[in-house]
Amino acid sequence: YYRPRPSRRFNTRRTMAASSADCMLDVHNSTASNLSTKNDDSQHQEWRKLLPFVDSSHNSATITVPLPNDGADDGLQQLFHRSSFLSLLENTVEALRDLEKSSVWVEVPMSRAGLIEGMEALGFEFHHAEGKMAKLNLWLRDDIPSKVPEFATHHLGVGAVVINSRNEILCIRELRKNYMPWKIPTGLSERGESIAKAAEREVLEETGIRATFDSVLSFRHTHGLAHDRSDIFFVCRLIPVEEDGNIPDPVPQACEIADAKWLPLSEYRNMIDGKDTGGSGHPMMSFVMNHIFDKGHGISQREVGCVSGRKPTPMYFPTPSSSTTRD
Repeated sequence: YYRPRPSRRFNTRRTMAASSADCMLDVHNSTASNLSTKNDDSQHQEWRKLLPFVDSSHNSATITVPLPNDGADDGLQQLFHRSSFLSLLENTVEALRDLEKSSVWVEVPMSRAGLIEGMEALGFEFHHAEGKMAKLNLWLRDDIPSKVPEFATHHLGVGAVVINSRNEILCIRELRKNYMPWKIPTGLSERGESIAKAAEREVLEETGIRATFDSVLSFRHTHGLAHDRSDIFFVCRLIPVEEDGNIPDPVPQACEIADAKWLPLSEYRNMIDGKDTGGSGHPMMSFVMNHIFDKGHGISQREVGCVSGRKPTPMYFPTPSSSTTRD
C-alpha cells in the first residue's frame, strides 16, 4: 500500500516483496515501519494499493505480470485482474515517482496481452518482445529525456573466406536472391556467440566443411536493413580442416543452399572484380581480397579477461602484416 505525502520524499533501494500478504509502503519514512502487515482496514482509508515490483538496474523498477496458472496465490493473481490492473498500475507509477525511480518496466506474457490496453494512457511504450513476453517501459523523470536505449539496434553478420591447399575458395549459391553466381558462406550470429564461433558455425551449416577461425579481414557498418535496424558485417578468414591432405567435398545445406563448391580462386577474383561480366562485380569483396587479404592485413582474436569476476571475452587487435602470395 502507498500513501503520498508531498511534504516529504522517500529515497531508498528497498525492494517491495511480492507476496500474498498485503503490505503497506509509506514512501515518506525510511524506517523499518515502512513495511507492515495490513491489520486494520479503518486505518488505511488513505492508503493506495500497489502492484508488486522489484528494483532493477539503472535505478529502475520491474513489474512482472504472472501467468494465469503459474502457481501464484489468488491474492497476487487478483492484483493483475483486468478490472483493477490499470488503477493499481497508476498507483504504482505514482509511488515509484516518489521513490525517485528513473523508469519502470512491465513484463506482460502473451497470454495476458489484454492488460496492455490502456497502458498507453499512462505513457507506457513498447520496448521489445521476445518469445511470449512483451516488455513495456515508462520514463519517470521530467527533468531529463529518457536514457533507455532502443532494443536490438544492430544485427551482427559474418562472412567466411575459406581457401584450401589447392588455392580454391569455398563458395555457395543460395536458393533465392543471388547477387552474384557465387558467394562466400554468410549468416547472422546467435545470441552469446562470438564472431569467430559464428563464422565457423555458418560454414559448417551451409557447406558441411569444418574450418577454424584465423582472423577478421574487414567489417562494414550499414543502416536501414531488416526491420529498419543497422547491420555490422564481419568478413573473416578461416582455415579448412584437411586431414591427411584430404580436402572434403562441400555438401549444401538443405532448404537454404542450392549448391556449394570449391571454386578456383582466380575464377572467384575475376567474378568479384567484374572481369567476367564487365560490370562492377562485388566492390566490397574485391577491396577485401585485393587490398587486405593480398597484403596480409587482418585482425586477430584473443580471449582476455576485462572485469574481475567475469569470464574472458574475445578481444580483437591488428595483426602484423605478412606476405600473402597471390595466384
